[in-house]
Amino acid sequence: MPHESATPAAAGQRVFATQCDLIMKGGITSGIVYPLAVAEIAKAFELRCIGGTSAGAIAAAAAAAAELGRQRYRNGKLAEDPQGFRKLETLPAQLAGKPADGQGTLLKAFFKPVPTLRPLFDVFLSMLGDKSRGARVVSVVWALLRHFGFWIVLGALIGGAPLAWLAGRQLVFWPWVLAGALAGAVLVVIANIVRLLFRELPANRFGACSGMAAPDDPAPDEALTPWLTQYFDDLCGQAQRWREDNDAIQRAKPLTFGDLNEGDIDLQVMTTCLTLGRPFRMPFRDDDKVRENKQFYYRDADFEALFPPRITEWMKARERPASDEDRSDIDLTGFRRLPAPEDLPVVVAVRMSLSFPLLLSAIPLYSVDYLKPKAERRLERLWFTDGGVGSNFPIHFFDSALPSRPTFGLNLGQIDSEDARDPAHGRNQRVVFPATNDKARLHPWRRFPATGVAGVMGFLGAVVHVAKDWNHDTLSHLAGFRDRIGLIRLTKQEGGLNLTMEDALITKLTDYGREAGRVFVERFGDPVHWTTATEPSKMGWGNHQIIRLRLLLSSTAELLESLEKSCSRLDGTDAEYARFFDPETGKGSYAFHGLGELGTDEQGLYLTQAGLAQESLRRLRELSKLIMASNAARPATQLDVGAPKPTPELKLRPRI
Repeated sequence: MPHESATPAAAGQRVFATQCDLIMKGGITSGIVYPLAVAEIAKAFELRCIGGTSAGAIAAAAAAAAELGRQRYRNGKLAEDPQGFRKLETLPAQLAGKPADGQGTLLKAFFKPVPTLRPLFDVFLSMLGDKSRGARVVSVVWALLRHFGFWIVLGALIGGAPLAWLAGRQLVFWPWVLAGALAGAVLVVIANIVRLLFRELPANRFGACSGMAAPDDPAPDEALTPWLTQYFDDLCGQAQRWREDNDAIQRAKPLTFGDLNEGDIDLQVMTTCLTLGRPFRMPFRDDDKVRENKQFYYRDADFEALFPPRITEWMKARERPASDEDRSDIDLTGFRRLPAPEDLPVVVAVRMSLSFPLLLSAIPLYSVDYLKPKAERRLERLWFTDGGVGSNFPIHFFDSALPSRPTFGLNLGQIDSEDARDPAHGRNQRVVFPATNDKARLHPWRRFPATGVAGVMGFLGAVVHVAKDWNHDTLSHLAGFRDRIGLIRLTKQEGGLNLTMEDALITKLTDYGREAGRVFVERFGDPVHWTTATEPSKMGWGNHQIIRLRLLLSSTAELLESLEKSCSRLDGTDAEYARFFDPETGKGSYAFHGLGELGTDEQGLYLTQAGLAQESLRRLRELSKLIMASNAARPATQLDVGAPKPTPELKLRPRI
């Protein structure tokens, strides 16, 4: 299937893409900007590969589900159109609406703390919103009084009563009595918060909310994980697709990665394993290049506390069969194997990606630490938390050597509240796309005060930001990336951890997403889908293609030059690379297969891996010598001359 206009473009003619990939950054409630962006993009493009982290993972899964529903209906697999993208357009209004109890918004109702951690959660909520400092202090004090009132009074009595007895009627000592009462009250509050933080929070898997509702909750389906499970199914027509199946488990099947694969849709989300100290893509891979899935197990008790019954029943029924790779010397009693990647429910991967620390419970899986002595090996717990800890904007997910379709990135950034209110900055400072290739190189500054508490906190915040986000921030301003990323800038009072946003603010933020989606369509899409543009953009699909081609060739030339220099430096020595193709000296670890037979057949095809490897290295060295000789004779032939800067480098990196 072609990925762009079918006929070659004549000189000066604009080409446009008809398919796209999409990556969305994590940001908790900032993800409210994504639904309308996705809906706009889907008007001009088929969505093929979709990825994200945290809230971006929710949006990615919703986009994938809506695309699957569209394809199922077009291909006759559904009698009724699930209208997934239309449902995405109405999602902001739904999230801004009232929940069953009429308090706040549905967005806030998603987060249901366990009863023991309700005090901590309410204190946290009291600090949110666009309030003055005084109003925020009053809100916090009121939350503390509601939950710790008895203990505050008791602490005040313990701290003040002895001093009051000593002071008697001497008023001069009563300020000390009040100070003692206040100190007692404060110490009691601190003791209770410490107890919640260090005993109750770990007991709930390091999150105030599990994503599920309490057993006595009158609206359990409004909890985050059950709601997401049903919403993904609604977007793709899952119940309609399987309702005629004879198998009861299949009729209740949640959306899985296998369903998406049938529609040629590749969904990938990021999670972070704190125990192993690295990020992982979900679903875990299980192929010739990466074998991750078979190392992980889970416990029913954990997943029954974190996922709806329909999910856990499906996972039990589709448990990966035991294989020779499952260690017989490890006690697996009480543990289950994860399903194969194609049978994993999408909501499980999404939930593992959005386990925001302290807000949403982390997800425990189990594996074996083979660094331990054999006698000590057993299944031990691994903690998986928010994907944004490891990679909050995985813009690299679907990149190939040369793109056959654009990969759009929706990034989230900050804007100062004063700048946001300044009419001079306008809407174009909220939704930012590079106007030219040169302007796309500029990095935004991250300023903070130079003195006082604000200076120290700003400095530490910048340290954390750089440590966590330097990789994708650097990529976002690299040629070949920067021209396909839209930046949506929000204030500190918008998105993020602001679970209490009012409906008007939710609507405002979603409009920024619509604007970003429209820009992608008018830069890369068919003109029939344009709404405001009248002229082709110079920053469109053709611009992106030539940038990627120039960068690939210039970076490859640099890599080949490095290869030839290393090989030639060792030629004729005991350490030369040619020795690995000799039947005698090539033996050892990771030896090529077929070292004794390096020839070809009558069609010129190599008979063995060793023969093909030797010829591949020879030709790469020949090409490198040609490039280096041409550059020396005619410097203008250097492939990086006139290419975008800075030139990226090709390096070996792990598949993450």
